[in-house]
Amino acid sequence: MPTLTKRELLAQSLARQHLLRRADRLRVASDLCGLQAQFSTGPREALRIRARDFAEDGWTAGLVKIWSHRGTIHVVPAAELGLLSVRGNTGPLMEAWYGWGIPRDKIERWADFILEQVAAGVGERGELKRACLAAGMEPDLAPCIFNGWGGLPKEMCDRGLLVYEAGAAKRFSLPPDEPAWMPRDEARAAFVRRYFEHFGPATVADCAAFLGYKPGEVSELARRAALPLREISCDGVTLFYLGDLDPRARVPGCVYLAGFDQLVLGYRDRARFAHPEDLPHVTNRAGIVFSIVLYRGRACARWKRAGARLVVTEFRPLSQTARDAIAARGRRLFAGEKVRVEFQTEADLPAPRPFSPDTLPSALRG
Repeated sequence: MPTLTKRELLAQSLARQHLLRRADRLRVASDLCGLQAQFSTGPREALRIRARDFAEDGWTAGLVKIWSHRGTIHVVPAAELGLLSVRGNTGPLMEAWYGWGIPRDKIERWADFILEQVAAGVGERGELKRACLAAGMEPDLAPCIFNGWGGLPKEMCDRGLLVYEAGAAKRFSLPPDEPAWMPRDEARAAFVRRYFEHFGPATVADCAAFLGYKPGEVSELARRAALPLREISCDGVTLFYLGDLDPRARVPGCVYLAGFDQLVLGYRDRARFAHPEDLPHVTNRAGIVFSIVLYRGRACARWKRAGARLVVTEFRPLSQTARDAIAARGRRLFAGEKVRVEFQTEADLPAPRPFSPDTLPSALRG
C-alpha cells in the first residue's frame, strides 16, 4: 500500500478543498457538501479564501441557506436543494415534528400565510411573526410557530417551501425552483462520494462523523454505489479516497481558514493540521470552531476581522518571520480594503465573564 507523511496528507487535503488553487463559488460550495453557517460570516470568508469569482457584493448569487445534511445551517447551491432528501424530511407538512407544540389544525393555515408574506417580500423572521400576530395568530401559538430552534419555518425549509437568503441577514425567500428530490439513499451515497473526492484521504470513521452516519452505513453506501475507493496509509492508518492525488500539492507557508471551516469539521483526527495541545484553541467545549491560521502546516493562531483591523491571536508567541508571513497573507486576502494587521497573544485577551443564567435566553433559564 502506498504511504503519505502527515505533511503530504495535509497538502492533499488543502488541494482537494480548493485551498491551494481557487475554483468557482458554486463548485466550492458543492464540492465541500455546503458551507457551515453557524457564524453568518463563515460561508463568505470560506469563499473569500477559496473562490476565484468572489465579490463582496455578489458572493451569494446562486446560493441559499438551509438546514443541511448535518442538521445544521449550511450555505448550498440553490440548484442542489434536492440532495437534502438525505435527511428524510420531504413528506407532507402535516407530518411536521410535533415537538414544536403546534396544533395539527393550525399548520396549513399559517404555512400558507407565511408563504404569501414571503412572496410579497416580507422575509425577516421578526417581520413574519408580527404579520402573523396582526392576522390573528394567538399570542401563545407564536412562540411555537417561531420557536428559536426553527419551528414551522424550519419544517417548511426542510420540505423545500422556503429557504434562507445566503447572506448575513436572516431573511427567508422562496426557492428559485422547486427542488428535484432524490431518493434518500441515492442522496446519502452522493454525499459519501463527495466526501471521499474532496475530503479524502480519510478514514471511514472521519466520513461517518462528518456526515452523521454510522461507519457501517458509510461502508454499505459506498459498496452499493460501487464507489472505486482507493487506499493509502499514513502513520499505519488506512485512508480512503476517490480520484487521483495531486503530485504538485505542497503545504504553503500560510493558510487562513474560516470559522466552522470544512477542513476542520471534516476529520475526527485533526492531527493533520494541529498539535494536540493546540486543539482547545481551534474549537472550544461549546463546539465553536474558530477562524484559524495555519503556518507551515500547523494551526498557530486565531484571526478576526474588526473594522479596518485584522486581529491575529497567537496560541503562543510567534517569530517575526511567522508574523510577517501571516500579515502579508492577510493583506492579500483583503486586498483593496487597507486592513491593519495586529497581533496579540492569549494573555492579552480579557478574562472571560463568570457564567450567569441571566445571560441565557428566557426559554433556557428554567
